[in-house]
Amino acid sequence: MNMDSIDLFDPDIQENWFPAYKTLLEEAPVYRIPGSTTFVITKYEDILTIVSDPKTFSNEPEKYGGEPLIVHPEARQYYIDHGLGKETGRTRWPLLGMDPPDHGKYRKLIDRHLMDRQVLRRTQPFIEETITELIDEFEASGSIEFVKEFAIPLPVKIITAMIGFPLEDIPQLKIWSTTWTLPFARGLSLAQEMEVARQGVDFQNYIRDIANERRKRPKDDVITHLVQAKFDEKRPLTDHEIASIVDNMYIGGNETTTFTLTSGMWLMLKDPSIYQALKKDKSKIQNFTNEVLRLESPTQGLYRTAVIDTEIRGTPIPKGSTIHIRFGAANRDEEVFSCPEKLDLNRANCSRHLAFSRGEHGCPGSSLARMELNIAYEHLIKRLSGLQLTPKQNDFTHHPGFILRGLKELYLSFEPRSGKV
Repeated sequence: MNMDSIDLFDPDIQENWFPAYKTLLEEAPVYRIPGSTTFVITKYEDILTIVSDPKTFSNEPEKYGGEPLIVHPEARQYYIDHGLGKETGRTRWPLLGMDPPDHGKYRKLIDRHLMDRQVLRRTQPFIEETITELIDEFEASGSIEFVKEFAIPLPVKIITAMIGFPLEDIPQLKIWSTTWTLPFARGLSLAQEMEVARQGVDFQNYIRDIANERRKRPKDDVITHLVQAKFDEKRPLTDHEIASIVDNMYIGGNETTTFTLTSGMWLMLKDPSIYQALKKDKSKIQNFTNEVLRLESPTQGLYRTAVIDTEIRGTPIPKGSTIHIRFGAANRDEEVFSCPEKLDLNRANCSRHLAFSRGEHGCPGSSLARMELNIAYEHLIKRLSGLQLTPKQNDFTHHPGFILRGLKELYLSFEPRSGKV
């Protein structure tokens, strides 16, 4: 692919990013999207530098003249008029995306639920129980549509229970979750942004109502912890703060794990030697998970804003420019990963991928996601014999979009089996 043919908003390129990434890595590692002030960064080391330097590259675009996620004034005003931020004039308020030092103060409130080893060990039996129940439902059928029957319900049920939402609300929660992510694709119409705003306000109010319930009747969940917590150990969190933390956690805790689960089964089964190697040696599953995250990063990229005039690889970056850090490309940088397009179960540095980013804003749910993925792959391989991609039923197309990457559906076949293990 040559530079003239690269259009990162072309659906055909979005279906298969990787030829474009190869060209950008080799010819334009700092690529300015034509007609914009957005610079796409693809080299691994450059991205590490950016995510490690919040004083130069901010995660709060509106503070420094960058483009906000909600662009249309009418949609922004709807958030202010109807949402929990009306007293402060705030729209969406991504507290877990703030710059230091406040980011660390908010992040501290949730890290113990998502990263603490003891908490994760206590969560593991629930993950295994949920996986077992899901497989029990389809094990005798001999075939499934994997996204709908496994990859969506597993992470959704786990994060729903951990946060403290009723499991029966999952269908509505999934609608809110999907809608919440839409602005990251950029270029939404006014009608689309108004729908995002309406759904976002409804989600905020729902979280507020659950928080009020937990104040009366505490439980062992994230929302109870947040209503009892104090910001910087000085004051209780407002309802808007609680809602902002929780909606961010909920979306991060299910969408990307669904995509990775599905990508992993696709990569495993389109190359039978990978499947056979994992069946023979389960200890390779952790490396396999890391290679899936590297090759098919569910979040292909995120944004920063230049706080000052700066430069990257000699390219001037004016203050206020949008910096798009492209994790999906960096994870195929041959200066870091040899034979980067190959899934290598023995790759020594496979855990160095940037699928969860790094630095101040590294994904707080990365440990939980890895646990879910590793356990899921192990159980699926163990319980479903003769796994294969169902012939003539898959077209392997992905959801369109600039940020997230995931297959729309994946049909699998296996040997039908009755009874529970």
